[in-house]
Amino acid sequence: MLVVLHLGAAATSTEPMATRNFLKFVRANNNAAEAAASARPFLVGGQAIGRVLAQSAGQLSRFPEVFDVTDRAVRLRDEAGACVETRSEAVAYVLGELRAEGNVPMLAGWRDEKLAARASFFSKPLLLVERAAAGIFGFPAYGVFVNGFTAAADDATPTALWLGRRAANKPTWPGLLDCLAAGGVSAGKLPTEAMQEECREEASMPEELIARVRPAGGVCYTSFDESGWALKRDVLYCFDLHCPSDFQPLCMEGEECGLGEVGEFKLMTIEEVATLLAQGGEEFKPNVGVVIVDFLMRHGLVVTPNDPDYLELLAELRNADVDDFMQSKVTSAP
Repeated sequence: MLVVLHLGAAATSTEPMATRNFLKFVRANNNAAEAAASARPFLVGGQAIGRVLAQSAGQLSRFPEVFDVTDRAVRLRDEAGACVETRSEAVAYVLGELRAEGNVPMLAGWRDEKLAARASFFSKPLLLVERAAAGIFGFPAYGVFVNGFTAAADDATPTALWLGRRAANKPTWPGLLDCLAAGGVSAGKLPTEAMQEECREEASMPEELIARVRPAGGVCYTSFDESGWALKRDVLYCFDLHCPSDFQPLCMEGEECGLGEVGEFKLMTIEEVATLLAQGGEEFKPNVGVVIVDFLMRHGLVVTPNDPDYLELLAELRNADVDDFMQSKVTSAP
């Protein structure tokens, strides 16, 4: 079992190999930066808001009335519309056709949930896209993740984490460990609102407990989706919740576990969680493991600032082109 440090721990980590394993795990999730850099820009109204991989570009090229696909870029044609509604309808038609054909793997996980395609979070949406298809266009997507932890009565240092196991029928990452509550930020939602909604829907959390959830930073990365067809250029807002000792999350607004989003909830000690991650983290949904590594670091539980890998791990947790996520200027078409 991995030895977990505490805030007052000695100056050096006694298990540098574990730290390197955390770094390896985080890097394995942030594995598509090179592919993103060479991918074709996705242009809407003259703005480059995404990046399209070759296989996805090939499928979009079959609909020349909607997309102009060249070796240099993928453009949503002006004829598709000048407003969000008409653009979204044109793109939805293409996605519906691709979904019916069954040739684009990620569309099998259709959610009936719209994400805003935009240059940055507070930019105006240029179109709305089905969540399952967001990676096809490679625009930044945003999520919220809640770390629910318990602690000893006389100490705020986390001793255990509440984790959910994703239901076996989930279209993505079925059966893997997830945070207490997590989800995407849908079009028209702000991060705090999305977090509150996920707490209600996934863990049946009472309002007085939701009010105690606190923002705790974030992580970002560029990875491939499960199929390898699409880019996940994600920014995850992280939240922490110190759960009372008698708290028990319930699946899907009180429904029986296994029938909805979550198969089960389990309370795992920090030592158990850290050990699983250090051993490769195969039980975790990949980005959840990244969020938890960040949690463990923030609370000083596994890595000290004197560890030789500390700064490298810290940087890797936020290893993305910040300009892509935060830009406010219009990007010129190539």
